Order: sequence, then structure tokens, then C-alpha cells
Amino acid sequence: MKLAVLLFFGLISGCLVLVQQEPRPSLSLALGRSVSDAAPSGSSASIAEPHVVAGTRKRFEQARSLIQSLPVNEAMQRLAEFFLGSPYLAMSLDQPGLEQLRLDLVSFDCMLFVEQLLATVSAESFEDFAERTRQLRYRNGEVGYCTRQHYFHDWVSSAQAQGLLEQAPVWSGEATRDLPLNFMSSHRAQYPALQSQDLFDCIRAREQGRRIKQHYVPLRDLEAALPSVQSGDIFAVATRVDGLDVSHTGLLVREGSRVDAIHAAPGRGVMRSRSFASYIRSVPDAIGAVIVRPRKIKQSPFQN
Repeated sequence: MKLAVLLFFGLISGCLVLVQQEPRPSLSLALGRSVSDAAPSGSSASIAEPHVVAGTRKRFEQARSLIQSLPVNEAMQRLAEFFLGSPYLAMSLDQPGLEQLRLDLVSFDCMLFVEQLLATVSAESFEDFAERTRQLRYRNGEVGYCTRQHYFHDWVSSAQAQGLLEQAPVWSGEATRDLPLNFMSSHRAQYPALQSQDLFDCIRAREQGRRIKQHYVPLRDLEAALPSVQSGDIFAVATRVDGLDVSHTGLLVREGSRVDAIHAAPGRGVMRSRSFASYIRSVPDAIGAVIVRPRKIKQSPFQN
């Protein structure tokens, strides 16, 4: 069966996703949405009231009942398995009009799946879940397209600062690379919102001359690192695509000596790929894996 690459744009700047080959039909190259699919926002302003997708509150309560008293790593796994089969929704955050805090536990793109898992496992109430999502998704919690954490690197840094992820664990064989983050401003036509000159100028200014150091496990060293992985760890596929840090994200689940991936994939929804090592090697332009570990904080800073 031929491999298929799907280009879509969600919470991070872009995900180049290879769906692991299993006995299902192959998919064709497609954009998550074309420029004509959405009315571009005219500014970085936002709507203060969250948009709660129908069914999200109910699924939150169901999910929370499954993870009571579980350690954070086991809770992440249980939640990921609970959402198996949920539908995929490309560009789920890029809705027409002004930016709004969107809460969705019904359908996912790859990054929304990871983000909503972490927000759910860390929350004490639905209101806390909403606030955690806001703080994870937006720089300093300020809702706006230009303040959204479009790159996985920035999202991780923010989650670490909030105490939701461990501070940069070192994996066996880990390497470091220096790379620019400018995919969005270099591919303006692929982002409906960037047809707004104001938003484009804002994103371009943030990306101008920006470079980061990315820590990742190269494909050749992945087998040596996997024995240290535990269920609930978050992975991202480090990519050689210019201007982009990662191309896909998901959750790792250990079954004995085997490590699987649970992730939201175009055309499949939330699915489980057996053998993460085999899966990531089949992803086009993958050079390795970024792996981060959730940690449980004792008390929410957002509770009164």
C-alpha cells in the first residue's frame, strides 16, 4: 500500500502527517482547508467568552471519572484510550471571525488532542480545564491568533513554565540542532488567517530572524531511548521541513517492551499505531522524536 502525506494546519504551524500503513485505504495529498474556506480575521482581537463544542462538557466529566486517583502518566494513557475512535477535524481552531478560546473534546487534530489531554488531566473542574487550555494555547493566556502557540517548541516551553511538563528530560542518544521557526510567514498562502495583512505582519515580526535549539532523539538512536519511555509521555516528530520544528504529535503508550503511539490522524481520527519506532520511521521527512513527560502539580493556580 502506498504511503500518504497529509498537510494540515492546526494549533502548531503545520503537521506533515504520514498515516502508518495498516489495512485501510490510502489517502491523497490535501490541505486541511483552503484559503477560500474561511473568512480571514481582520485583527488579532478575540472574543472573551469560550466556545464550548457540543458534547465537550459531558466528555470532560466522563473522562475525569476514569482517571480519579491515577498517577499522571497512567491518567494520560487512560484518557488517550478513552478518546480512541474520535473523529479528526482539520484546522479545528481556525474558525471564521475573531479568535475565540475553543474547547473541544469531541473531535481533534494532532496538537489539539495532546493539548486537551494535558489540560484535562491537570484540571480540577471544567472551569479549570478551560483556563488551563487558555494558558497552554496562548502566550501569557492572551487569546488571539498572533499570540497562539503555533509551534510545538513554544507550546512545550509554556507548559514547562506552568509546571505541567518535566523540564527537558535527557534521553539516551539525544541530539541538539539549531533551526529557524518561520514556516508560517514563509507559507502565507496556506494559512487563511494570514490573508489579513495585520495578522501576517504580526506573525512575520515574531518569526523574523528567530532560531531555536531543539533537543530530539535521532531515528538511528530511537531504540536505545525507548526503554526509558513510559506511558503518558508526549511525542512529536522532528522534521527536516524548512522553518518547522515538528510535523506531528501524539501520546506514547507502553505495552510490555513495545511502545505504541495514540494520535489524531487525518482520515482516521484518534487511532493507535503499533510500534512507535516503526511508525515514526515511515513518516516523510522525519529525522527523530521530541519526547516530553507530563507532571502533576499538587494544586491548580487557577482555583480560587
